[in-house]
Amino acid sequence: MGLFSNFMKSLRGKLGGYFGFQSRSAPFDREAWYHDTFRATVDAIASHGAKGRFQAVVLNEDGRIKKVLRNDKMARLLNEKPNEIMTGTEFKYRMIANLETKTTAVAYIAWDGSVPRAVYPVDYTSYEFKKVIGGGYAIEFIDYEGETRALPLECCIIMRKFYNDRLASGDGNQPIYKVLDMSKASDDGFVESLNVSNKVRGLVKQKRAMLDPEDVKKSQDAFAERMKKAAQEGGIVAVDSMEDFMPLGITPNAANAAQMREINNRIYTYLRTSERIVQNTYSEQEGMSWMEGKIEPIWNMFAEAVSAVYFTKHEVECGNKIIMTHPIVTGMSVNSIVQILNVTKETGELTKNERRELLGYSPVEDGDTSQISLNFVESDNQNNYQNGGEENEGKEDNGESAEPAKQNG
Repeated sequence: MGLFSNFMKSLRGKLGGYFGFQSRSAPFDREAWYHDTFRATVDAIASHGAKGRFQAVVLNEDGRIKKVLRNDKMARLLNEKPNEIMTGTEFKYRMIANLETKTTAVAYIAWDGSVPRAVYPVDYTSYEFKKVIGGGYAIEFIDYEGETRALPLECCIIMRKFYNDRLASGDGNQPIYKVLDMSKASDDGFVESLNVSNKVRGLVKQKRAMLDPEDVKKSQDAFAERMKKAAQEGGIVAVDSMEDFMPLGITPNAANAAQMREINNRIYTYLRTSERIVQNTYSEQEGMSWMEGKIEPIWNMFAEAVSAVYFTKHEVECGNKIIMTHPIVTGMSVNSIVQILNVTKETGELTKNERRELLGYSPVEDGDTSQISLNFVESDNQNNYQNGGEENEGKEDNGESAEPAKQNG
């Protein structure tokens, strides 16, 4: 947080009253992140989500893309190096992981005038919206070191999930904590019983009558020493006529396989990600369904959050928008990819480099142009194409199709 702490300190003195009702974030205690199944599932979500790439586009009146802004500053920052210590993939992973573990992810955009200079994820334990004296709103938050800091709301990218009861943030992951507690209790119980079973080997019964407790302890210690020595030197334990040794078979106990499977399934269901996705054993259809149902909504949310902060109202009205896509069809089999290549080979939807990327090959120079078969022509020009353009030679093209050609005879 030291990267922009001075700015935040100067802003804090200008904060005014609270904004709205229930403006505080949901509590966060990191418990979920330190559970193995929960973390593995979040890792799968964030790793696949981080494959998406930001792109700036301009939409027409119908909401269709009419122009792609290849060198947009914000898109390049987020895809390549958003700040001094992160790559684009790391930043996207961090934001999506924060969204899943906190149900709210926040990032701050540092500007050089009207040009974005860097983007930083914000680490917080809690935050609230406040009104700034003189106009505008700010996020005042407590970081992991316990320091209170503040950021202008208009410079913050915010993503929320489970967004229902709270104004400022998602509602938190409290519903899954009981399931995590059950899993943790099972693991702790198994470890404890395993320790006992490894340390307690048996009972020694003394046949001597009315032994003093101190003498019992001395006899116990002596027998334990004999057990230790036997383990080191050959495994034979000598027992005299006044002792009986009864071995104990203590079996470590934990939740059975069915119970643990149910516990883990509840975690997978909560995060809307199956076990097969986490273990990378999913089928093509499972992978495509998961990408559509889980990852693409995150991409849409992420892109909208960036667009809302990056573009002015006028720029939005002119059709400017950030989108998030992925050029490789994630989870699709080689056979399906080949089918796509065969269907599109004459229609020009994919450039040469896009086709190579689908097959896992590196791009080549001058490979970003589309090639199309001469067997295809725009519908408005098909008569010109069939007749060699003779009937319309010298005529100005007004966008209307020509009269049908006359038939001989």
